[in-house]
Amino acid sequence: MPDLALSLACVVPGASTGVAVLAMARRPLVLTPLIDSVEDRLIAPRRITLRRRLAIEIQRAGWAESPERVMVLTLCLAAGLAALGLAAALVAWPAAAAALALGGACGGVGGVGFALRNAVRRRRKRLLRELAPLLELFVLELGGGGSALSALGSVTMQIDGELAAEIRRLLIASQVSGSPTFESRLRAYAEAIQIPPLGSLATVLTASREYGTGVTQGVRALAADLRRAQRRELIAHSRRALNHVLFPAAIGVLLPFLAILLYPAVSTLQASLR
Repeated sequence: MPDLALSLACVVPGASTGVAVLAMARRPLVLTPLIDSVEDRLIAPRRITLRRRLAIEIQRAGWAESPERVMVLTLCLAAGLAALGLAAALVAWPAAAAALALGGACGGVGGVGFALRNAVRRRRKRLLRELAPLLELFVLELGGGGSALSALGSVTMQIDGELAAEIRRLLIASQVSGSPTFESRLRAYAEAIQIPPLGSLATVLTASREYGTGVTQGVRALAADLRRAQRRELIAHSRRALNHVLFPAAIGVLLPFLAILLYPAVSTLQASLR
Protein backbone atom coordinates (compact mmCIF):
# COMPACT_ATOMS: atom_id res chain seq x y z
CA MET A 1 0.00 0.00 0.00
CA PRO A 2 1.74 3.21 -1.11
CA ASP A 3 2.10 6.05 1.33
CA LEU A 4 -0.78 8.56 1.27
CA ALA A 5 1.47 11.63 1.25
CA LEU A 6 3.54 10.27 -1.63
CA SER A 7 0.41 9.43 -3.61
CA LEU A 8 -0.97 12.94 -3.10
CA ALA A 9 2.37 14.46 -4.08
CA CYS A 10 2.28 12.51 -7.35
CA VAL A 11 -1.35 13.43 -8.08
CA VAL A 12 -0.93 17.18 -7.49
CA PRO A 13 1.35 17.87 -10.53
CA GLY A 14 -0.99 15.98 -12.88
CA ALA A 15 -4.04 17.80 -11.56
CA SER A 16 -2.25 21.16 -11.80
CA THR A 17 -1.24 20.46 -15.39
CA GLY A 18 -4.80 19.49 -16.31
CA VAL A 19 -6.23 22.64 -14.74
CA ALA A 20 -3.60 24.75 -16.51
CA VAL A 21 -4.42 23.20 -19.88
CA LEU A 22 -8.15 23.77 -19.37
CA ALA A 23 -7.58 27.36 -18.28
CA MET A 24 -5.39 28.16 -21.27
CA ALA A 25 -7.81 26.44 -23.64
CA ARG A 26 -10.88 28.31 -22.39
CA ARG A 27 -9.34 31.74 -21.95
CA PRO A 28 -8.27 33.51 -25.18
CA LEU A 29 -4.85 35.01 -25.36
CA VAL A 30 -5.00 38.78 -24.86
CA LEU A 31 -1.78 40.63 -25.42
CA THR A 32 -1.18 44.07 -23.97
CA PRO A 33 0.98 46.04 -26.39
CA LEU A 34 3.98 47.82 -25.02
CA ILE A 35 2.59 51.11 -26.31
CA ASP A 36 -0.32 50.80 -23.88
CA SER A 37 2.11 50.61 -21.00
CA VAL A 38 3.92 53.65 -22.42
CA GLU A 39 0.66 55.60 -22.48
CA ASP A 40 -0.03 54.51 -18.91
CA ARG A 41 3.35 55.93 -17.94
CA LEU A 42 2.53 59.22 -19.65
CA ILE A 43 -1.04 59.65 -18.45
CA ALA A 44 -1.29 58.20 -14.94
CA PRO A 45 1.27 56.15 -13.03
CA ARG A 46 -0.18 52.89 -11.70
CA ARG A 47 0.73 50.90 -8.65
CA ILE A 48 3.34 48.27 -9.44
CA THR A 49 1.92 44.88 -8.51
CA LEU A 50 3.45 41.45 -8.99
CA ARG A 51 1.29 40.78 -12.05
CA ARG A 52 2.12 44.13 -13.63
CA ARG A 53 5.82 43.70 -12.97
CA LEU A 54 5.68 40.25 -14.58
CA ALA A 55 3.72 41.70 -17.52
CA ILE A 56 6.40 44.37 -18.02
CA GLU A 57 9.16 41.76 -18.00
CA ILE A 58 7.22 39.60 -20.48
CA GLN A 59 6.78 42.60 -22.79
CA ARG A 60 10.47 43.41 -22.50
CA ALA A 61 11.27 39.82 -23.45
CA GLY A 62 8.90 39.93 -26.44
CA TRP A 63 7.00 36.81 -25.35
CA ALA A 64 3.49 36.31 -26.78
CA GLU A 65 2.16 35.12 -23.43
CA SER A 66 0.03 36.56 -20.67
CA PRO A 67 1.26 36.80 -17.05
CA GLU A 68 -1.31 34.19 -15.98
CA ARG A 69 0.07 31.63 -18.42
CA VAL A 70 3.64 32.23 -17.30
CA MET A 71 2.58 31.85 -13.67
CA VAL A 72 0.74 28.60 -14.44
CA LEU A 73 3.75 27.28 -16.35
CA THR A 74 6.02 28.15 -13.44
CA LEU A 75 3.74 26.44 -10.91
CA CYS A 76 3.43 23.31 -13.08
CA LEU A 77 7.18 23.09 -13.58
CA ALA A 78 7.88 23.62 -9.89
CA ALA A 79 5.24 21.05 -8.89
CA GLY A 80 6.59 18.49 -11.35
CA LEU A 81 10.18 18.88 -10.14
CA ALA A 82 9.00 18.75 -6.55
CA ALA A 83 7.14 15.49 -7.28
CA LEU A 84 10.31 14.03 -8.78
CA GLY A 85 12.15 14.99 -5.63
CA LEU A 86 9.50 13.35 -3.44
CA ALA A 87 9.68 10.22 -5.57
CA ALA A 88 13.25 9.80 -4.32
CA ALA A 89 11.73 8.82 -0.95
CA LEU A 90 11.37 5.31 -2.34
CA VAL A 91 15.15 4.87 -2.45
CA ALA A 92 16.41 7.56 -0.04
CA TRP A 93 15.73 8.96 3.38
CA PRO A 94 12.60 11.12 3.78
CA ALA A 95 14.71 14.13 4.76
CA ALA A 96 16.73 13.84 1.57
CA ALA A 97 13.55 13.45 -0.48
CA ALA A 98 12.08 16.57 1.15
CA ALA A 99 15.27 18.50 0.40
CA LEU A 100 15.18 17.32 -3.23
CA ALA A 101 11.52 18.32 -3.48
CA LEU A 102 12.26 21.79 -2.12
CA GLY A 103 15.23 22.15 -4.45
CA GLY A 104 13.12 21.02 -7.42
CA ALA A 105 10.39 23.56 -6.64
CA CYS A 106 12.94 26.37 -6.30
CA GLY A 107 14.68 25.16 -9.46
CA GLY A 108 11.45 25.32 -11.45
CA VAL A 109 10.76 28.90 -10.39
CA GLY A 110 14.40 29.88 -10.92
CA GLY A 111 14.48 28.23 -14.35
CA VAL A 112 11.52 30.23 -15.64
CA GLY A 113 12.94 33.41 -14.14
CA PHE A 114 16.33 32.77 -15.73
CA ALA A 115 14.73 32.09 -19.12
CA LEU A 116 12.74 35.33 -18.85
CA ARG A 117 15.79 37.39 -17.92
CA ASN A 118 17.82 35.80 -20.70
CA ALA A 119 15.07 36.60 -23.24
CA VAL A 120 14.98 40.22 -22.04
CA ARG A 121 18.74 40.53 -22.42
CA ARG A 122 18.78 38.98 -25.89
CA ARG A 123 15.94 41.23 -27.10
CA ARG A 124 17.64 44.34 -25.73
CA LYS A 125 20.85 43.44 -27.57
CA ARG A 126 18.88 42.82 -30.77
CA LEU A 127 17.15 46.19 -30.54
CA LEU A 128 20.46 47.94 -29.89
CA ARG A 129 21.91 46.29 -33.00
CA GLU A 130 18.94 47.60 -35.00
CA LEU A 131 19.27 51.10 -33.57
CA ALA A 132 22.74 51.90 -34.95
CA PRO A 133 21.90 51.50 -38.70
CA LEU A 134 18.57 53.23 -38.10
CA LEU A 135 20.35 56.29 -36.72
CA GLU A 136 22.85 56.30 -39.58
CA LEU A 137 20.03 56.25 -42.14
CA PHE A 138 18.33 58.97 -40.12
CA VAL A 139 21.42 61.17 -40.52
CA LEU A 140 21.37 60.60 -44.29
CA GLU A 141 17.68 61.54 -44.47
CA LEU A 142 18.32 64.68 -42.45
CA GLY A 143 20.93 65.73 -45.02
CA GLY A 144 18.25 65.82 -47.69
CA GLY A 145 16.22 68.47 -45.87
CA GLY A 146 12.86 68.26 -44.19
CA SER A 147 11.84 67.99 -40.57
CA ALA A 148 13.32 65.48 -38.15
CA LEU A 149 10.07 63.57 -37.56
CA SER A 150 9.35 63.23 -41.27
CA ALA A 151 12.90 61.97 -41.87
CA LEU A 152 12.54 59.48 -39.01
CA GLY A 153 9.21 58.30 -40.39
CA SER A 154 10.76 57.80 -43.81
CA VAL A 155 13.59 55.74 -42.30
CA THR A 156 11.23 53.53 -40.32
CA MET A 157 9.23 52.86 -43.49
CA GLN A 158 12.38 51.66 -45.28
CA ILE A 159 13.66 49.37 -42.49
CA ASP A 160 12.00 46.05 -41.74
CA GLY A 161 12.71 45.49 -38.04
CA GLU A 162 11.06 45.35 -34.66
CA LEU A 163 12.49 48.63 -33.43
CA ALA A 164 11.52 50.46 -36.63
CA ALA A 165 7.97 49.14 -36.32
CA GLU A 166 7.71 50.31 -32.70
CA ILE A 167 9.03 53.79 -33.56
CA ARG A 168 6.62 53.99 -36.48
CA ARG A 169 3.72 53.18 -34.14
CA LEU A 170 4.87 55.89 -31.75
CA LEU A 171 5.00 58.39 -34.61
CA ILE A 172 1.47 57.49 -35.73
CA ALA A 173 0.11 57.64 -32.17
CA SER A 174 1.69 61.06 -31.55
CA GLN A 175 -0.15 62.57 -34.53
CA VAL A 176 -3.51 62.21 -32.79
CA SER A 177 -4.70 65.59 -31.52
CA GLY A 178 -4.40 66.04 -27.77
CA SER A 179 -2.02 63.09 -27.34
CA PRO A 180 1.50 63.30 -25.86
CA THR A 181 4.32 64.30 -28.17
CA PHE A 182 6.54 61.80 -29.93
CA GLU A 183 9.56 62.77 -27.82
CA SER A 184 7.75 62.01 -24.56
CA ARG A 185 6.42 58.74 -25.96
CA LEU A 186 9.90 57.75 -27.15
CA ARG A 187 11.40 58.60 -23.75
CA ALA A 188 8.76 56.52 -21.97
CA TYR A 189 9.33 53.66 -24.41
CA ALA A 190 13.09 53.83 -23.77
CA GLU A 191 12.45 53.58 -20.03
CA ALA A 192 10.04 50.69 -20.56
CA ILE A 193 12.49 48.53 -22.52
CA GLN A 194 15.56 49.96 -20.73
CA ILE A 195 17.49 51.24 -23.77
CA PRO A 196 19.17 54.56 -22.81
CA PRO A 197 20.22 55.53 -26.39
CA LEU A 198 16.54 55.89 -27.32
CA GLY A 199 16.14 58.30 -24.41
CA SER A 200 19.15 60.24 -25.70
CA LEU A 201 17.52 60.41 -29.14
CA ALA A 202 14.35 61.78 -27.51
CA THR A 203 16.46 64.40 -25.72
CA VAL A 204 18.11 65.47 -29.00
CA LEU A 205 14.73 65.78 -30.72
CA THR A 206 13.28 67.73 -27.78
CA ALA A 207 16.20 70.17 -27.78
CA SER A 208 15.80 70.65 -31.53
CA ARG A 209 12.07 71.37 -31.22
CA GLU A 210 12.30 73.71 -28.22
CA TYR A 211 15.60 75.54 -28.82
CA GLY A 212 16.06 75.18 -32.58
CA THR A 213 19.36 73.32 -32.31
CA GLY A 214 20.53 70.97 -35.04
CA VAL A 215 19.65 67.29 -34.94
CA THR A 216 22.30 65.94 -37.30
CA GLN A 217 25.33 66.35 -35.04
CA GLY A 218 23.62 64.83 -32.01
CA VAL A 219 22.26 61.84 -33.93
CA ARG A 220 25.62 61.28 -35.64
CA ALA A 221 27.42 61.32 -32.28
CA LEU A 222 24.84 58.92 -30.84
CA ALA A 223 25.31 56.51 -33.76
CA ALA A 224 29.09 56.70 -33.39
CA ASP A 225 28.82 55.88 -29.67
CA LEU A 226 26.66 52.85 -30.47
CA ARG A 227 29.14 51.63 -33.07
CA ARG A 228 32.02 51.99 -30.63
CA ALA A 229 30.08 50.09 -27.96
CA GLN A 230 29.33 47.32 -30.46
CA ARG A 231 33.00 47.19 -31.45
CA ARG A 232 34.06 46.84 -27.80
CA GLU A 233 31.48 44.11 -27.25
CA LEU A 234 32.69 42.26 -30.35
CA ILE A 235 36.31 42.43 -29.15
CA ALA A 236 35.33 41.14 -25.70
CA HIS A 237 33.29 38.34 -27.27
CA SER A 238 36.25 37.36 -29.49
CA ARG A 239 38.55 37.21 -26.48
CA ARG A 240 36.11 35.02 -24.56
CA ALA A 241 35.76 32.72 -27.58
CA LEU A 242 39.56 32.47 -27.84
CA ASN A 243 39.80 31.55 -24.15
CA HIS A 244 37.11 28.91 -24.60
CA VAL A 245 39.22 27.37 -27.36
CA LEU A 246 42.65 27.66 -25.70
CA PHE A 247 41.74 26.22 -22.29
CA PRO A 248 40.40 22.88 -23.60
CA ALA A 249 43.32 22.67 -26.01
CA ALA A 250 45.81 23.25 -23.20
CA ILE A 251 44.17 20.66 -20.97
CA GLY A 252 43.38 18.06 -23.61
CA VAL A 253 46.48 18.36 -25.82
CA LEU A 254 49.34 20.03 -23.96
CA LEU A 255 49.14 18.10 -20.70
CA PRO A 256 49.04 14.61 -22.34
CA PHE A 257 51.88 15.68 -24.65
CA LEU A 258 53.99 16.75 -21.66
CA ALA A 259 53.17 13.51 -19.88
CA ILE A 260 54.37 11.48 -22.88
CA LEU A 261 57.58 13.50 -23.11
CA LEU A 262 58.35 13.27 -19.39
CA TYR A 263 57.47 9.60 -18.99
CA PRO A 264 60.95 8.24 -19.95
CA ALA A 265 62.71 10.65 -17.61
CA VAL A 266 60.35 9.90 -14.73
CA SER A 267 60.60 6.13 -15.24
CA THR A 268 64.41 6.33 -15.41
CA LEU A 269 64.54 8.41 -12.23
CA GLN A 270 62.22 5.99 -10.47
CA ALA A 271 64.40 3.01 -11.50
CA SER A 272 67.58 4.71 -10.29
CA LEU A 273 66.05 5.44 -6.88
CA ARG A 274 65.23 1.77 -6.22
